[in-house]
Amino acid sequence: MGNRIKVQLRTGAAFGVLFAVLGTGALLSAGVLAQTAPATPPPAQKPPPQGAMPNLNPATLPPGNAADGEALSATCAGCHGAAGLSSKPEFPRLAGQQPSYLSVQLLLYRAGIRKNEIMNKVAARLSDQNVSDLAAYFGGQAAGAAWSGQNPALAKEGAKLFALGSPERGVIACQVCHGTQGRGVNELGVALIRHQSSEYSTDVMHEFQKLGTTGSPQSTAMYLEMKPLSDHELEALSAYLAVMP
Repeated sequence: MGNRIKVQLRTGAAFGVLFAVLGTGALLSAGVLAQTAPATPPPAQKPPPQGAMPNLNPATLPPGNAADGEALSATCAGCHGAAGLSSKPEFPRLAGQQPSYLSVQLLLYRAGIRKNEIMNKVAARLSDQNVSDLAAYFGGQAAGAAWSGQNPALAKEGAKLFALGSPERGVIACQVCHGTQGRGVNELGVALIRHQSSEYSTDVMHEFQKLGTTGSPQSTAMYLEMKPLSDHELEALSAYLAVMP
């Protein structure tokens, strides 16, 4: 048992490093989405020179200003809720999301690498400073409370999978990378996943299952994690994430 835990921790650390690279979760189509246009979008940024590579490196972003991010966040509230506390199960909560993860997603949306018609338009209007400010603001908010209405027995199954994984199938415990409370790791770009709705989490995990080996080590890592899991197991994990202590 001790050797199994050591192997899992070593493997999990490797997965954590993968998430640190700027492609973290890059190809999820169900990520930080906003399906309705913002009421007052920020001024459009000056487009890069023709042929220039878009900035996809979060290390080059300026320091974020949470107060400015709060002002900008009004354009996100229609879908993601005030202060990023979405009450709509189809939209992710942004409150408490790790800034490193969120800033990467916004850069990917802005570059059009991560596809969503509305988010691509919204992110195209964000400057590097805007991206940093939004990430700083949402990252400084308290994560939302647990969702109600989950099946306790199903959540209990998910808790076991979250804590132990399924080593015989090559599935690493979720807590190895995301932490025992599912809060993620900012230094590694690992996302907060606690208290997302079960509907949203299930959709995201199904998306990972469909990615295949895309050539991105980060996306491939999550594809390999999700691929062996049944629909029932994904629903169990999602139920637990929605209510985890």
